[in-house]
Amino acid sequence: MLYMETNSLDPTWNLALEEAAQEWDQNEEIMMLWQNDNAIIVGRYQNAEKEINFDAANRLGVKVVRRSTGGGTVYHDLGNLNYSFIRPVDYTKKLEMTALSKPIEQALNFMGIPALAQGRNDITLEGKKISGTAQRIHSNRLLHHGTLLFDSNLDVLMSVLNVDPTKIISKGINSVRSRVTNIREHVSPEQFPDLKTFWSGLIDAFAKESPLTRVNPPAELLDKARFLQETKYQTWEWNFGSAPAFQYRNTKRYPGGNLEIDINVENGLISQCRICGDFLGLVELDELENSFIGLKFSETDVLKKLQAVDLSPYLGSITAEEVVDCLFLTA
Repeated sequence: MLYMETNSLDPTWNLALEEAAQEWDQNEEIMMLWQNDNAIIVGRYQNAEKEINFDAANRLGVKVVRRSTGGGTVYHDLGNLNYSFIRPVDYTKKLEMTALSKPIEQALNFMGIPALAQGRNDITLEGKKISGTAQRIHSNRLLHHGTLLFDSNLDVLMSVLNVDPTKIISKGINSVRSRVTNIREHVSPEQFPDLKTFWSGLIDAFAKESPLTRVNPPAELLDKARFLQETKYQTWEWNFGSAPAFQYRNTKRYPGGNLEIDINVENGLISQCRICGDFLGLVELDELENSFIGLKFSETDVLKKLQAVDLSPYLGSITAEEVVDCLFLTA
């Protein structure tokens, strides 16, 4: 396995280099560890305006960048360590998302940290979340990445994110602070006095399982990353975009995640569609969204169309029936 570091704290560079690495024409698996300084990373299919407290974010100088994967919006600072794994994959085969988190779980366990991969995309410690993960298939490679809260500022995290209350109410928990914890609160200072020591320990743990070859990104990879940074991750069009004036909008939460559908209806036909949420999609939604255009705004027509499509690459475990439920049953 190749091991790379980004040598940057800029989220626009780190996400660009990660995407470039996913497009890199070589067959070995890649592991990356990296950090962002004071950044909000928006899930690919989410509305930034709904997820972020922009007053707090602007006051604290927090940068907002959209990533290429699904899942929820997260806060990064220098108390947080991010990891990425990139490997060739057959996208036609069903992926078990929880299994993708097992290597991190096992590495943490080897370090004496009793972490547990559970739910759709969480890694927990003593019942509280220390990591959220997300995935994307692109260029016949799977990107699986996530966060590790080591000593993050949870007060800032709470102030800059507008947490979906259904994520808390459905679990019977009072606040986002009670759902997350820092690893440092559960280990001795002698074991991991700082994040640098934790970072080194994580590398050693993975090296025990599989030999790691440290590499510096080659020039071709840096050039690709620089292009993606300038044309994508630093642009307003990618990070925010201009949404149409939707005439219909509904949001519902399902076991597979939060689903929001925004559409325009003209002359009884759907003329525009946008799908958002923190579901674990693997591919771009353009093709799915475009398939709505021209359909009659009726449960029968929409359900028939969706049942003819494999929705799992687009919406994770969200079903055609749940899409129709969100689109037509607002109660």
